[in-house]
Amino acid sequence: MGEVRRYTTYVFPSRATVPAEGPDQVTLIGQAKLASRVREEVRDRIRDGRFSEGVQLPPEVELATSFGVSRTTVREALLQLEQEGLLIRRHGHGTFVRSAARLRGSLNANLSATEVIRGHGMEPGTSHARVEEVGVDDDAAAPLGLAPGAPVVRLERVRTADGRPVIFTVDVIPRRLFSDPELDTDALLDPGLSLYRFYAERLGRSITDGQASIRLTRADALVADRLGIPAGSPILRLEQVDSTAEGEHVLFSVESYVADTFEFGVHRRGPALDALPTRARPARPSG
Repeated sequence: MGEVRRYTTYVFPSRATVPAEGPDQVTLIGQAKLASRVREEVRDRIRDGRFSEGVQLPPEVELATSFGVSRTTVREALLQLEQEGLLIRRHGHGTFVRSAARLRGSLNANLSATEVIRGHGMEPGTSHARVEEVGVDDDAAAPLGLAPGAPVVRLERVRTADGRPVIFTVDVIPRRLFSDPELDTDALLDPGLSLYRFYAERLGRSITDGQASIRLTRADALVADRLGIPAGSPILRLEQVDSTAEGEHVLFSVESYVADTFEFGVHRRGPALDALPTRARPARPSG
């Protein structure tokens, strides 16, 4: 006999009374509220372990019966959780709770996001790529040694791991580096772009050093929208200026990481104090 699944039925009350004509008259607003409640209940089950990492969720029809809502409402709730990165839908197999394993990066090495993501066995991707030519703002002007308002190329990208948004990056490049008239800034929109390789092969600059600072902060409206998280959610913000071996500052980056997805380590050296020789200890008598 197969495994018997037991579910608790939840009926979410609505302040609005369903018209006598039937459920077809339920407004879209009412359905959205029900979907939100189902979403939060599924989220709670993931958090407390009732739906553990890697487990397959029950079919939509069973969830609909369990929650006392329509299958359409369940599908909408699960889609929202999938967009947030909590669930992953595998065609032909079902919907699963995504593993919450963190991506680990090191501040000792200047690795690209693509390398970090691929190094964890995940598929790196890019979305929301946008490039524009603007005047440099105060935050980027000083690190790049530019006068306020100097022309720069601003590149926005969302980096994904297995389709889940994990990093929102803003890269600021001095416009003067695009000296080749045949080099279009739209080349930065290539989905497979490695920015460091682009610098070496297209801009004639080999980046050898990076000075970075990292702090915990909260997502503003733009970052929240790009990462698919609520505004005010905690994020790790890394600011970095990259330079060549000649000391030319050629790239300023701001990277916003989903806080519960990334963790960073750093190797701390020293203090390497001179050690005094240890005194020889007398041998213990045998027997």
